[in-house]
Amino acid sequence: APLYPQALFWRASLAASAADAESDYKHIVVDYPLTPQAPDALLRLAQLELARGDRDAALGHLQRIPRDYPHSKSLPRANYWIARVFFEKNDVANGCAANASALAQLDSTEIELRNQIQYQGQRCPLPRASVVMPQTAQTTPTIDSAVGTAQKSVDAKRPTPPAEANDTKPSIVTKPSIVDPAKPPVVKAQVTPEVPTVADRTAKVKMPADVKAVEYSVQVAAYKTRSDADKLATSLQTRGYDARVDVSSDWFRVRIGRYATERVAEGQLLEMKAKQITGFVVRAPER
Repeated sequence: APLYPQALFWRASLAASAADAESDYKHIVVDYPLTPQAPDALLRLAQLELARGDRDAALGHLQRIPRDYPHSKSLPRANYWIARVFFEKNDVANGCAANASALAQLDSTEIELRNQIQYQGQRCPLPRASVVMPQTAQTTPTIDSAVGTAQKSVDAKRPTPPAEANDTKPSIVTKPSIVDPAKPPVVKAQVTPEVPTVADRTAKVKMPADVKAVEYSVQVAAYKTRSDADKLATSLQTRGYDARVDVSSDWFRVRIGRYATERVAEGQLLEMKAKQITGFVVRAPER
Protein backbone atom coordinates (compact mmCIF):
# COMPACT_ATOMS: atom_id res chain seq x y z
CA ALA A 1 0.00 0.00 0.00
CA PRO A 2 1.34 3.52 -0.78
CA LEU A 3 0.69 4.71 2.77
CA TYR A 4 2.69 1.93 4.40
CA PRO A 5 6.17 3.26 3.40
CA GLN A 6 5.11 6.69 4.64
CA ALA A 7 4.02 5.18 7.96
CA LEU A 8 7.33 3.32 8.20
CA PHE A 9 9.25 6.53 7.60
CA TRP A 10 7.41 8.44 10.33
CA ARG A 11 7.78 5.55 12.75
CA ALA A 12 11.53 5.54 12.08
CA SER A 13 11.71 9.31 12.60
CA LEU A 14 10.07 8.96 16.02
CA ALA A 15 11.86 5.76 17.04
CA ALA A 16 13.23 5.58 20.56
CA SER A 17 16.51 3.98 19.47
CA ALA A 18 18.81 4.25 16.48
CA ALA A 19 18.54 0.51 15.85
CA ASP A 20 14.74 0.68 15.45
CA ALA A 21 15.01 3.68 13.14
CA GLU A 22 17.69 2.00 11.04
CA SER A 23 15.55 -1.13 10.66
CA ASP A 24 12.56 0.83 9.30
CA TYR A 25 14.71 2.93 6.96
CA LYS A 26 16.31 -0.19 5.50
CA HIS A 27 12.86 -1.74 5.13
CA ILE A 28 11.83 1.22 2.95
CA VAL A 29 15.01 1.18 0.84
CA VAL A 30 14.93 -2.56 0.18
CA ASP A 31 11.20 -3.29 -0.15
CA TYR A 32 9.87 0.06 -1.42
CA PRO A 33 12.69 1.59 -3.51
CA LEU A 34 10.30 3.39 -5.91
CA THR A 35 8.42 5.36 -3.26
CA PRO A 36 9.12 9.06 -2.53
CA GLN A 37 10.37 8.07 0.94
CA ALA A 38 13.28 5.97 -0.40
CA PRO A 39 15.76 8.86 -1.04
CA ASP A 40 15.02 10.37 2.37
CA ALA A 41 15.47 6.96 3.98
CA LEU A 42 18.92 6.67 2.36
CA LEU A 43 19.78 10.12 3.67
CA ARG A 44 18.75 9.15 7.22
CA LEU A 45 20.75 5.92 7.01
CA ALA A 46 23.81 7.93 5.98
CA GLN A 47 23.37 10.26 8.97
CA LEU A 48 23.17 7.26 11.30
CA GLU A 49 26.43 5.91 9.83
CA LEU A 50 28.09 9.29 10.34
CA ALA A 51 26.97 9.29 13.96
CA ARG A 52 28.80 5.96 14.31
CA GLY A 53 31.86 7.41 12.56
CA ASP A 54 31.64 5.20 9.45
CA ARG A 55 32.17 7.73 6.65
CA ASP A 56 32.56 5.13 3.89
CA ALA A 57 29.22 3.48 4.69
CA ALA A 58 27.56 6.89 4.86
CA LEU A 59 29.04 7.85 1.50
CA GLY A 60 27.71 4.62 -0.01
CA HIS A 61 24.14 5.49 1.02
CA LEU A 62 24.45 9.12 -0.08
CA GLN A 63 25.89 8.42 -3.53
CA ARG A 64 22.92 6.17 -4.34
CA ILE A 65 20.61 9.19 -4.28
CA PRO A 66 22.05 11.07 -7.32
CA ARG A 67 22.61 7.75 -9.09
CA ASP A 68 19.21 6.10 -8.50
CA TYR A 69 17.01 9.17 -7.88
CA PRO A 70 18.38 12.00 -10.09
CA HIS A 71 15.06 13.89 -10.02
CA SER A 72 14.41 13.63 -6.29
CA LYS A 73 13.77 16.73 -4.21
CA SER A 74 16.33 15.38 -1.75
CA LEU A 75 19.14 15.66 -4.32
CA PRO A 76 20.55 19.06 -3.14
CA ARG A 77 20.57 17.92 0.49
CA ALA A 78 22.20 14.63 -0.49
CA ASN A 79 24.97 16.45 -2.37
CA TYR A 80 25.45 18.76 0.61
CA TRP A 81 26.05 15.73 2.84
CA ILE A 82 28.26 14.09 0.20
CA ALA A 83 30.42 17.23 0.22
CA ARG A 84 30.46 17.21 4.01
CA VAL A 85 31.72 13.61 4.12
CA PHE A 86 34.42 14.36 1.53
CA PHE A 87 35.56 17.38 3.57
CA GLU A 88 35.78 15.21 6.69
CA LYS A 89 37.93 12.78 4.66
CA ASN A 90 40.15 15.75 3.60
CA ASP A 91 39.12 15.25 -0.04
CA VAL A 92 38.68 18.93 -0.88
CA ALA A 93 38.37 18.51 -4.67
CA ASN A 94 35.42 16.09 -4.55
CA GLY A 95 33.93 17.99 -1.63
CA CYS A 96 33.91 21.26 -3.56
CA ALA A 97 32.44 19.56 -6.64
CA ALA A 98 29.57 18.05 -4.63
CA ASN A 99 28.99 21.33 -2.79
CA ALA A 100 28.77 23.21 -6.10
CA SER A 101 26.25 20.65 -7.40
CA ALA A 102 24.14 21.08 -4.28
CA LEU A 103 24.08 24.86 -4.71
CA ALA A 104 23.17 24.59 -8.41
CA GLN A 105 20.30 22.14 -7.75
CA LEU A 106 18.86 24.06 -4.80
CA ASP A 107 15.40 25.58 -4.92
CA SER A 108 15.11 29.29 -4.17
CA THR A 109 12.83 28.62 -1.18
CA GLU A 110 15.44 26.53 0.68
CA ILE A 111 17.03 29.50 2.44
CA GLU A 112 18.40 27.61 5.44
CA LEU A 113 19.98 24.87 3.33
CA ARG A 114 21.48 27.51 1.05
CA ASN A 115 23.16 29.14 4.06
CA GLN A 116 24.61 25.78 5.10
CA ILE A 117 25.92 25.06 1.60
CA GLN A 118 27.47 28.52 1.24
CA TYR A 119 29.10 28.29 4.66
CA GLN A 120 30.54 24.88 3.79
CA GLY A 121 31.77 26.23 0.45
CA GLN A 122 34.16 28.61 2.23
CA ARG A 123 36.66 25.75 2.27
CA CYS A 124 36.79 25.73 -1.53
CA PRO A 125 39.52 27.81 -3.22
CA LEU A 126 38.41 30.68 -5.42
CA PRO A 127 38.79 30.11 -9.19
CA ARG A 128 41.90 31.68 -10.58
CA ALA A 129 41.38 34.33 -13.23
CA SER A 130 43.30 33.71 -16.44
CA VAL A 131 45.82 36.44 -17.19
CA VAL A 132 46.42 37.28 -20.85
CA MET A 133 49.75 38.95 -21.44
CA PRO A 134 49.62 41.76 -24.00
CA GLN A 135 51.47 40.98 -27.20
CA THR A 136 54.39 43.24 -28.03
CA ALA A 137 53.77 45.10 -31.24
CA GLN A 138 56.39 44.38 -33.88
CA THR A 139 57.65 47.52 -35.56
CA THR A 140 58.35 47.46 -39.28
CA PRO A 141 61.53 49.36 -40.19
CA THR A 142 60.88 52.43 -42.35
CA ILE A 143 62.98 53.63 -45.27
CA ASP A 144 64.50 56.42 -43.17
CA SER A 145 65.57 54.04 -40.43
CA ALA A 146 67.05 51.64 -42.98
CA VAL A 147 69.07 54.45 -44.56
CA GLY A 148 70.26 55.60 -41.15
CA THR A 149 71.38 52.09 -40.26
CA ALA A 150 73.29 51.75 -43.52
CA GLN A 151 74.99 55.14 -42.97
CA LYS A 152 76.10 54.06 -39.49
CA SER A 153 77.57 50.89 -40.96
CA VAL A 154 79.56 52.88 -43.55
CA ASP A 155 80.84 55.32 -40.90
CA ALA A 156 81.97 52.43 -38.73
CA LYS A 157 84.13 51.04 -41.57
CA ARG A 158 85.96 54.34 -42.23
CA PRO A 159 89.49 54.49 -40.76
CA THR A 160 89.98 56.80 -37.83
CA PRO A 161 92.53 59.59 -38.58
CA PRO A 162 95.65 59.54 -36.37
CA ALA A 163 95.79 62.03 -33.55
CA GLU A 164 98.25 64.90 -33.97
CA ALA A 165 100.90 65.72 -31.43
CA ASN A 166 99.34 69.09 -30.67
CA ASP A 167 96.11 67.40 -29.65
CA THR A 168 97.63 65.81 -26.58
CA LYS A 169 96.70 67.58 -23.38
CA PRO A 170 99.07 67.78 -20.44
CA SER A 171 98.05 65.72 -17.48
CA ILE A 172 97.11 67.59 -14.33
CA VAL A 173 99.25 66.77 -11.30
CA THR A 174 97.55 67.33 -7.98
CA LYS A 175 99.59 68.38 -5.01
CA PRO A 176 99.18 66.46 -1.77
CA SER A 177 97.31 68.33 0.93
CA ILE A 178 99.50 69.73 3.69
CA VAL A 179 98.32 69.11 7.23
CA ASP A 180 99.24 71.74 9.78
CA PRO A 181 100.63 69.88 12.83
CA ALA A 182 99.66 72.79 15.07
CA LYS A 183 95.97 72.31 14.34
CA PRO A 184 94.36 69.06 15.43
CA PRO A 185 92.15 67.37 12.84
CA VAL A 186 88.45 68.04 13.08
CA VAL A 187 86.49 64.84 13.75
CA LYS A 188 82.78 64.93 12.95
CA ALA A 189 80.66 63.23 15.56
CA GLN A 190 78.33 60.52 14.23
CA VAL A 191 74.76 60.89 15.40
CA THR A 192 73.01 57.55 16.01
CA PRO A 193 69.25 57.77 15.46
CA GLU A 194 67.14 56.80 18.43
CA VAL A 195 65.40 53.46 17.97
CA PRO A 196 62.10 53.25 19.81
CA THR A 197 61.87 50.39 22.26
CA VAL A 198 59.19 47.72 22.23
CA ALA A 199 57.49 49.42 25.15
CA ASP A 200 57.36 52.73 23.26
CA ARG A 201 55.84 51.10 20.18
CA THR A 202 53.33 49.19 22.27
CA ALA A 203 52.29 52.30 24.14
CA LYS A 204 51.46 54.10 20.88
CA VAL A 205 49.24 51.28 19.53
CA LYS A 206 45.72 51.46 20.86
CA MET A 207 43.04 48.92 19.97
CA PRO A 208 39.66 50.44 19.13
CA ALA A 209 37.21 50.07 21.95
CA ASP A 210 34.38 48.81 19.71
CA VAL A 211 36.25 45.70 18.44
CA LYS A 212 34.60 42.52 19.75
CA ALA A 213 35.86 38.96 19.59
CA VAL A 214 34.19 36.61 17.10
CA GLU A 215 32.38 33.64 18.63
CA TYR A 216 31.03 30.46 17.07
CA SER A 217 28.01 28.28 17.83
CA VAL A 218 26.54 24.98 16.65
CA GLN A 219 23.15 25.37 14.97
CA VAL A 220 20.93 22.30 15.17
CA ALA A 221 17.60 23.54 13.76
CA ALA A 222 15.58 26.50 12.49
CA TYR A 223 11.83 27.04 12.77
CA LYS A 224 9.25 29.51 11.58
CA THR A 225 7.49 29.48 14.96
CA ARG A 226 8.98 30.44 18.31
CA SER A 227 7.15 27.68 20.21
CA ASP A 228 8.82 24.88 18.23
CA ALA A 229 12.25 26.46 18.69
CA ASP A 230 11.72 26.93 22.44
CA LYS A 231 10.57 23.33 22.78
CA LEU A 232 13.76 21.97 21.19
CA ALA A 233 15.99 24.37 23.13
CA THR A 234 14.38 23.28 26.41
CA SER A 235 14.86 19.63 25.48
CA LEU A 236 18.55 20.23 24.76
CA GLN A 237 19.00 22.16 27.99
CA THR A 238 17.64 19.20 29.97
CA ARG A 239 20.34 17.10 28.31
CA GLY A 240 23.03 19.47 29.56
CA TYR A 241 23.58 21.65 26.47
CA ASP A 242 23.85 25.43 26.57
CA ALA A 243 21.01 25.87 24.05
CA ARG A 244 19.33 29.13 23.10
CA VAL A 245 17.07 30.60 20.39
CA ASP A 246 18.45 33.31 18.07
CA VAL A 247 15.97 35.29 15.98
CA SER A 248 16.85 36.74 12.57
CA SER A 249 15.02 37.14 9.24
CA ASP A 250 11.77 35.68 10.63
CA TRP A 251 13.57 32.45 11.56
CA PHE A 252 14.00 31.06 15.07
CA ARG A 253 17.35 29.27 15.11
CA VAL A 254 18.25 26.82 17.87
CA ARG A 255 21.96 27.09 18.64
CA ILE A 256 24.30 25.63 21.23
CA GLY A 257 27.19 27.33 23.02
CA ARG A 258 29.53 30.22 22.30
CA TYR A 259 33.06 29.10 21.44
CA ALA A 260 36.15 31.23 20.98
CA THR A 261 37.35 29.47 17.81
CA GLU A 262 35.77 27.59 14.95
CA ARG A 263 37.95 24.55 15.72
CA VAL A 264 36.52 24.28 19.24
CA ALA A 265 32.99 24.50 17.84
CA GLU A 266 33.77 21.74 15.32
CA GLY A 267 35.00 19.55 18.18
CA GLN A 268 31.74 20.10 20.05
CA LEU A 269 29.83 19.21 16.87
CA LEU A 270 31.68 15.89 16.60
CA GLU A 271 30.72 15.03 20.18
CA MET A 272 27.10 15.88 19.40
CA LYS A 273 27.12 13.65 16.32
CA ALA A 274 28.07 10.71 18.51
CA LYS A 275 24.82 11.36 20.39
CA GLN A 276 22.81 11.55 17.13
CA ILE A 277 22.49 15.35 17.19
CA THR A 278 23.30 16.85 13.80
CA GLY A 279 24.09 20.46 13.01
CA PHE A 280 26.70 22.81 11.60
CA VAL A 281 28.98 25.60 12.84
CA VAL A 282 27.94 29.25 12.44
CA ARG A 283 29.22 32.60 13.64
CA ALA A 284 27.37 33.57 16.78
CA PRO A 285 25.66 36.99 16.88
CA GLU A 286 27.18 39.65 19.09
CA ARG A 287 26.07 39.67 22.69
